[in-house]
Amino acid sequence: MWDVADSSQLVDVGSECHFPTLVPVTSHLSNHCTTRLVRRAFLKRAADDHRVEALQPTGIPILDKVTGGGFPRPSAIALLGPIGSGKSMLVRELVTNFIRQGCSLLYYCIDDPADIVKLGLEDHHIAVDKIESEGRLEFVDMFSLGAQKLAESLPKMDPSEILDETLKFQDLLSYGRAFALKPGLGPKIIVMDSITPFFLLTEARKVFQYVQVMRFATRIARAVTIAILHTEVVDESLENATANLADGVIEMRKRSGEILLKGGTMKVLRIGRNPVASRGYFYQITQQGIVFSNTPVI
Repeated sequence: MWDVADSSQLVDVGSECHFPTLVPVTSHLSNHCTTRLVRRAFLKRAADDHRVEALQPTGIPILDKVTGGGFPRPSAIALLGPIGSGKSMLVRELVTNFIRQGCSLLYYCIDDPADIVKLGLEDHHIAVDKIESEGRLEFVDMFSLGAQKLAESLPKMDPSEILDETLKFQDLLSYGRAFALKPGLGPKIIVMDSITPFFLLTEARKVFQYVQVMRFATRIARAVTIAILHTEVVDESLENATANLADGVIEMRKRSGEILLKGGTMKVLRIGRNPVASRGYFYQITQQGIVFSNTPVI
């Protein structure tokens, strides 16, 4: 059998998956003693062997621990939680770590304009302009597009009509197509912050279609897609559809009674082939970002 010494270091390069510390172990019993013969090896997974998932480390120790080493790639990850629970802050920390790992990233700015998102990344000491010029970081500023349409249409157009014109799921696909097919400078990451406005403007059956198409696109790009959904805003059936169709689900809950966010609890409800939810872990919002407790909630 194979004893994996450190599965968190699993890295996928192109179509190959490398295991830097796989240890083959053989055992036999003699005089009630077990002899273990161990030698180091370096294996490459065959292209048609899908038993082991390629993982993209998140760079957040507790999240890598409970996910078994990171997010499966390709996969669509849903980040769920009420408004103000710190989801966007967590995503920006993840984006920072992915960029430092050499990933190429497409960021859909839907809840906030791209300028605000860029400032958040620069607060994490990311040279945004430099990485953009290298072609490893792209922004789709759908927030500013909506603001521009509002300025052009007032007072002629109703605000709801502006949203209908600005937030179209087809636009997400068209913007992402070139990124998905572009020769990679590294593993691809797609962030949608957030998909809530799209779900507020469409019927339930369309949501099922959209999430499934999103998963198709993720596999074409062999990417990790992270989509934020604000719970307690959209219909519960839409929340359930998103959670059930996604490859992984992370839930964030702020502490009850808090108006301004200071902290809460994070739980991995499902990830990849592991359907078992993790225990919750406390997090605290600080000036340096999100700090997670290493001890699960009792």
